[in-house]
Amino acid sequence: MTFSDLNQIWPALQGWLALYGLRLLWTLIILVVGFKVARWLGGMVRRIMAKANLDETLTSFSDNILRFLLRLFVIIAALNQLGFQTASLVALLGAVGLAVGLALQGNLANFAAGVIILLFRPFKLGDVIESSGSTGAVQSITILNTTLKCPDGRIVIIPNNKLISDKIINYSLEEVMRADLVVGISYSDDIPRAKAVLRDVVSQNKRVLADPEPQIFVLELADSSVNLAVRAYVKKENYWNARWELNEAIKLRFDQEGISIPFPQQDVHIFKEDTQAAA
Repeated sequence: MTFSDLNQIWPALQGWLALYGLRLLWTLIILVVGFKVARWLGGMVRRIMAKANLDETLTSFSDNILRFLLRLFVIIAALNQLGFQTASLVALLGAVGLAVGLALQGNLANFAAGVIILLFRPFKLGDVIESSGSTGAVQSITILNTTLKCPDGRIVIIPNNKLISDKIINYSLEEVMRADLVVGISYSDDIPRAKAVLRDVVSQNKRVLADPEPQIFVLELADSSVNLAVRAYVKKENYWNARWELNEAIKLRFDQEGISIPFPQQDVHIFKEDTQAAA
């Protein structure tokens, strides 16, 4: 490029700067200030949510989505300042957003359910819950799904929408839980003796708490057995082990004491029809 070429370009550049220089300056100011404001507002929202002890996943997601929307608004404002027609761009973004929303409506439902879980906290990390046919410890909670680790090592990932719409049993919410057992004995067995044996078995289990006191009573007179109920109180971390130990100890002790646990049975009566009388 020669000096004469520069002499020809410079007047044109001066004219362009005179026409668009102020717009370009305001555009740069809008971008710089807008991005700083977006960053400041995102940080403020993060601090407010952190002070409210909200979940870190929800806090981080809210911060990121707020910054993204604000930056998008700043970019549209900057393009408008440069003279671009942004009305069609806004309409296009709206149409794209609607299409994406319709395509991801299942994920949006999971997202809304995830926000509800993170806000109201029906359970937290480490809690043992039962829902949607699975029981396990909560390993992670994300915006879209919740991961459970089952006692047998299986990892179950449940969509938040299915989780929040189903019944949730939280075994870790209270420090003390009640283990309910139902034991059937024969109608010919001695009920007070069976209750004394059950009381002795429960008292020998080290996981069962003395306070509240265990309860043993006749629950119902069933078709084939007299059902006795055992209510033993244990700490939440001992719940399953206590149930398993009590079931085994009761069966072994009943065998020693000669107390039977009857099988379900039915009496069938057969009537012989007199064919001659019928004729």
